[in-house]
Amino acid sequence: MLRGEIWTVVPLDHPKPRPAVIFSVDTWNQHAPDVLVVPLSTRPGPSRPAVRHPGLREQSYAKCGALNALPKTRLKQRIGHVDEQTLDRIGFELRRLLGLG
Repeated sequence: MLRGEIWTVVPLDHPKPRPAVIFSVDTWNQHAPDVLVVPLSTRPGPSRPAVRHPGLREQSYAKCGALNALPKTRLKQRIGHVDEQTLDRIGFELRRLLGLG
């Protein structure tokens, strides 16, 4: 489970599986029982950078306002990995939303 990977996850508050991008750093991902994920949606909106990957059935958008910690047991299937530019756009939106400059 690496930063930038797209996984099908089962969110704690939503029974329907959905794709999400792992955003926590790899050292955390190796040792912690959970990972930080940004869920994906097919609906565009504010603070939702576009995410394209051949493993996603539809155009998707990272719901940066829904960043959350998820136990690794809730990650079901690896879909692939986003490119660095997409990861940077997600990071930019997260920093903006969290007031981190």
